[in-house]
Amino acid sequence: KKCFIGLGSNERTAAQLLAAQSDLRRSFPGIVFSRLVRTAPVGFDSPRMFYNQVAAFYSAHASQVRECLKKIERDHGRTPDDKARGIVKIDIDLLCYDGEVLKPQDWQRGDVREGVAELASS
Repeated sequence: KKCFIGLGSNERTAAQLLAAQSDLRRSFPGIVFSRLVRTAPVGFDSPRMFYNQVAAFYSAHASQVRECLKKIERDHGRTPDDKARGIVKIDIDLLCYDGEVLKPQDWQRGDVREGVAELASS
Protein backbone atom coordinates (compact mmCIF):
# COMPACT_ATOMS: atom_id res chain seq x y z
CA LYS A 1 0.00 0.00 0.00
CA LYS A 2 1.37 3.39 -0.96
CA CYS A 3 2.47 5.72 1.83
CA PHE A 4 3.25 9.42 1.68
CA ILE A 5 5.12 10.94 4.57
CA GLY A 6 6.12 14.51 5.36
CA LEU A 7 9.48 15.40 6.87
CA GLY A 8 10.42 18.73 8.38
CA SER A 9 13.06 20.36 10.53
CA ASN A 10 13.94 23.84 11.70
CA GLU A 11 17.20 22.92 13.46
CA ARG A 12 20.38 21.85 11.64
CA THR A 13 17.95 21.24 8.81
CA ALA A 14 20.12 19.78 6.05
CA ALA A 15 22.09 17.50 8.37
CA GLN A 16 18.98 16.51 10.30
CA LEU A 17 16.99 15.59 7.20
CA LEU A 18 19.88 13.74 5.56
CA ALA A 19 20.36 11.63 8.68
CA ALA A 20 16.62 10.87 8.83
CA GLN A 21 16.61 10.00 5.11
CA SER A 22 19.33 7.44 5.74
CA ASP A 23 17.26 5.73 8.44
CA LEU A 24 14.13 5.89 6.28
CA ARG A 25 15.99 4.23 3.36
CA ARG A 26 17.04 1.38 5.67
CA SER A 27 13.50 0.99 7.00
CA PHE A 28 11.61 1.38 3.71
CA PRO A 29 13.54 0.08 0.69
CA GLY A 30 12.54 1.87 -2.50
CA ILE A 31 11.56 5.11 -0.74
CA VAL A 32 11.82 8.23 -2.92
CA PHE A 33 12.13 11.83 -1.73
CA SER A 34 10.96 15.13 -3.18
CA ARG A 35 13.23 18.15 -3.20
CA LEU A 36 13.61 20.20 -0.02
CA VAL A 37 11.37 23.25 0.28
CA ARG A 38 11.93 26.13 2.71
CA THR A 39 8.75 27.20 4.53
CA ALA A 40 7.58 29.36 7.40
CA PRO A 41 6.36 27.63 10.58
CA VAL A 42 2.72 26.48 10.57
CA GLY A 43 0.68 26.16 13.75
CA PHE A 44 3.13 27.69 16.22
CA ASP A 45 5.24 30.78 16.71
CA SER A 46 8.92 30.46 15.88
CA PRO A 47 11.41 32.69 14.09
CA ARG A 48 13.07 29.61 12.60
CA MET A 49 12.32 28.66 9.00
CA PHE A 50 11.70 25.02 8.11
CA TYR A 51 12.96 22.69 5.46
CA ASN A 52 10.29 20.22 4.42
CA GLN A 53 9.96 17.41 1.95
CA VAL A 54 7.67 14.56 1.04
CA ALA A 55 8.61 10.91 0.56
CA ALA A 56 6.75 7.93 -0.86
CA PHE A 57 7.13 4.19 -0.38
CA TYR A 58 5.07 1.02 -0.06
CA SER A 59 4.22 -0.81 3.15
CA ALA A 60 1.57 -3.33 4.17
CA HIS A 61 1.15 -2.09 7.75
CA ALA A 62 0.24 1.52 8.66
CA SER A 63 0.73 0.92 12.40
CA GLN A 64 4.28 -0.36 11.84
CA VAL A 65 5.02 2.66 9.64
CA ARG A 66 3.87 5.05 12.38
CA GLU A 67 5.91 3.24 15.03
CA CYS A 68 9.01 3.35 12.83
CA LEU A 69 8.58 7.07 12.09
CA LYS A 70 8.24 7.91 15.80
CA LYS A 71 11.33 5.83 16.59
CA ILE A 72 13.34 7.71 13.96
CA GLU A 73 12.16 11.02 15.45
CA ARG A 74 13.28 9.91 18.93
CA ASP A 75 16.58 8.55 17.60
CA HIS A 76 17.29 11.96 16.06
CA GLY A 77 16.69 13.81 19.32
CA ARG A 78 13.05 14.90 19.15
CA THR A 79 11.59 15.49 22.59
CA PRO A 80 8.02 16.34 23.64
CA ASP A 81 8.96 19.82 24.92
CA ASP A 82 10.90 20.96 21.82
CA LYS A 83 7.91 22.46 20.02
CA ALA A 84 7.06 24.67 23.01
CA ARG A 85 10.56 26.15 22.62
CA GLY A 86 10.05 26.72 18.88
CA ILE A 87 12.36 23.88 17.91
CA VAL A 88 11.47 20.96 15.67
CA LYS A 89 14.59 18.83 15.33
CA ILE A 90 12.73 16.40 13.11
CA ASP A 91 9.06 15.81 12.38
CA ILE A 92 7.97 12.83 10.29
CA ASP A 93 4.28 12.21 9.74
CA LEU A 94 2.35 9.60 7.81
CA LEU A 95 0.18 11.85 5.64
CA CYS A 96 -1.59 9.33 3.41
CA TYR A 97 -1.88 5.54 3.49
CA ASP A 98 -3.39 3.56 0.61
CA GLY A 99 -5.24 6.62 -0.68
CA GLU A 100 -6.64 7.61 2.73
CA VAL A 101 -5.51 11.08 3.80
CA LEU A 102 -4.58 10.87 7.49
CA LYS A 103 -3.48 14.48 8.02
CA PRO A 104 -5.91 16.61 5.97
CA GLN A 105 -4.51 19.98 7.08
CA ASP A 106 -0.95 18.97 6.21
CA TRP A 107 -2.11 17.34 2.94
CA GLN A 108 -3.51 20.70 1.80
CA ARG A 109 -0.30 22.68 2.39
CA GLY A 110 1.37 23.94 -0.77
CA ASP A 111 4.75 22.35 -0.06
CA VAL A 112 3.13 18.94 0.52
CA ARG A 113 1.02 19.17 -2.64
CA GLU A 114 4.10 20.15 -4.64
CA GLY A 115 6.11 17.28 -3.18
CA VAL A 116 3.39 14.73 -3.94
CA ALA A 117 3.05 16.07 -7.51
CA GLU A 118 6.84 15.90 -7.96
CA LEU A 119 6.94 12.27 -6.82
CA ALA A 120 3.95 11.35 -9.00
CA SER A 121 5.74 12.67 -12.08
CA SER A 122 9.02 10.88 -11.39
